[in-house]
Amino acid sequence: MKYARPIAWLACAAAAAVFAAAPATPAHAQASAAWRTQAPYTQQELDQMLAPIALYPDALIAQVLMAATYPLEVVQAARFVQRNPGLGGEALERAVAPMGWDPSVAALTQFPSVLAMMSEELDWTQRLGEAFLAQREQVMDTVQSLRAKAYAAGSLRSTEQQHVIVQDRVIVIEPWQPGLLWVPYYNPLIVYGSWWWPAYPPFLWVPPVVYRPPYFPEVYSVGIVWGPLTVVLGSLWHDPRPVWRSRPIVVDNAPVFNVIVTNASAPRPQVWHHDTPHRRRVEYRTPVVRERYQARPPAPGQHVAPPPAPRIAPPATSPQVAPTPSPRVAPAPRVTPTPQREREGATPPQRERERVAPPSQREREQVRPAPQREQVMPAPRREQVTPAPQRQQAMPAPQREPRQSGEPQQRGPQ
Repeated sequence: MKYARPIAWLACAAAAAVFAAAPATPAHAQASAAWRTQAPYTQQELDQMLAPIALYPDALIAQVLMAATYPLEVVQAARFVQRNPGLGGEALERAVAPMGWDPSVAALTQFPSVLAMMSEELDWTQRLGEAFLAQREQVMDTVQSLRAKAYAAGSLRSTEQQHVIVQDRVIVIEPWQPGLLWVPYYNPLIVYGSWWWPAYPPFLWVPPVVYRPPYFPEVYSVGIVWGPLTVVLGSLWHDPRPVWRSRPIVVDNAPVFNVIVTNASAPRPQVWHHDTPHRRRVEYRTPVVRERYQARPPAPGQHVAPPPAPRIAPPATSPQVAPTPSPRVAPAPRVTPTPQREREGATPPQRERERVAPPSQREREQVRPAPQREQVMPAPRREQVTPAPQRQQAMPAPQREPRQSGEPQQRGPQ
């Protein structure tokens, strides 16, 4: 079943025939050709494209615009949600974490009906993503223009589900309570009043039957019909919001640490950039987008793109550094443990030099303190203490001679 259907096609066909019969002036043809060169999609196509989602809350339409730039991941996420019905809360967060999808695609897993429509109408999703990449300012202005028409028609007002704020020609749609969102479904031919591009009728989005609430009408005869309440997870949502005046989308997913209190962190708005790795090699359709993003590295500060491996500089090799001469080492008795401490605190190149030192050099360093150790040996002191001379003086040999029998004790000269 198709979820996006052109409406009022009979009237549009008649009007298209009238416009086709009217000849185009050369100036108009040149202006149209120049516009086509600079912008892939005309204002008529943008109005037709954005009509089903322009009345979404700001955070939800921001997620849709970002996720539309990754059509393959949208299809994968829609099939994942279809295979895991009823998965929500922390269980959904744990199941989505290893998938490696862009945060905008992972956030839409909390809105199965939106994912199902984007996956079913894949051509519309790809065109929306290309328009957002090539004409972001015009896309944002078109959303505001459609909201202004719905507000003028009386269809866009504050309700129990949403808070509509109008200030300085900017219309902001927010939930009354952060984290509580309803998906609006509506008939563009009713909420916007009389459609102003008969040749480009808007699309009517009808969610799949499995995601429709019990009170959902088959044909839109009223303004806005609300889907079920969704309690979004902050860890998957990242609080995106469009900045309507400067026209970027900011995401509060980059913590900044306080300089005074180091353990305190607060979210800092970060401008969203298209992450080309999450495109997963899907070709860009328009030449403008292809030239801008094809084979382009991720922009700095992107929250899902990992740094490429070639950017890491290889470590310096030991042959590039001259070996340190051995005489720098202090004498062994005082600096015996010093080489070990120097090895522990040395830088990696110094450790490599010590490891690659020739064996003869290490042997000479180890044998050097041997002569100094011989000087400390107490061998000479033991030789001085030997009592050998005292034993010779105490020998009683002269005293034994007078004791022999038959000899006088003292003999004089004869």
